[in-house]
Amino acid sequence: MKNTNRAFFSLIFLFFLNICIGQNAKIEPEYFNWFDKEVQRKNTSLYNGVEYIELYRTINDKHKFFGNSDFQMGSLVYDGQFFDQVPLKYDLDADNLLLSVGYNYPYPILILIKSKIQSFNLQDADFVQVPEDTEALGATGFYQVLFKEKAITLLKKNTKKRFKRIRGNTLYYEFIPEDSYALNYEGEFYEISNKKDVLRIWPEQKAFINENFNSSLRKINEDTFWTSFFSKLADVINTENKG
Repeated sequence: MKNTNRAFFSLIFLFFLNICIGQNAKIEPEYFNWFDKEVQRKNTSLYNGVEYIELYRTINDKHKFFGNSDFQMGSLVYDGQFFDQVPLKYDLDADNLLLSVGYNYPYPILILIKSKIQSFNLQDADFVQVPEDTEALGATGFYQVLFKEKAITLLKKNTKKRFKRIRGNTLYYEFIPEDSYALNYEGEFYEISNKKDVLRIWPEQKAFINENFNSSLRKINEDTFWTSFFSKLADVINTENKG
């Protein structure tokens, strides 16, 4: 009976989805939420992962997760399907996306299968997955999209380095941010850590790069610095291309 109901609601959903597409209407997350509610999300491909077991004890706010250590509502494209309002956590130590399925299930927290994750949004940050065979980058996996303008996409690899600590008889761990940056320019990936890396990609823009690469601003907020810098560079490149 459950499979029959699921098939019935799937047909209804696809019927209305085709109507919306045919009318060039915008597909809002509410449609997907309604669908997930009717068929029950546990019957979708989202509930497909590996049991998560916590290996490292922490006793302060130096945890291993992106942003908040609690589960936050996010969205993702998983196994080709969009899911909205999903309780997620991003483990920066193992580069895994975690799903809270609740303690009514044998495994209350799942590690989602990385190869099935196309992209996700968590705490107002967008993430995409860089393919494992990308040799130009030292680390692949999930990258945060900081800036995207036509041919230039600025990416940030959020990572945290693990340190073992001992206080009295207590063993615990602290995780310290150790981030890096990369570019996707015209389909090619590049690691970005200094001005020389930028000059290697755009030697013809040497004058602009020397004038606008402000190392002092970079020390204040590196995300803001790189975003502002490549936003200006993209404008210059787009203007020259139009000319």
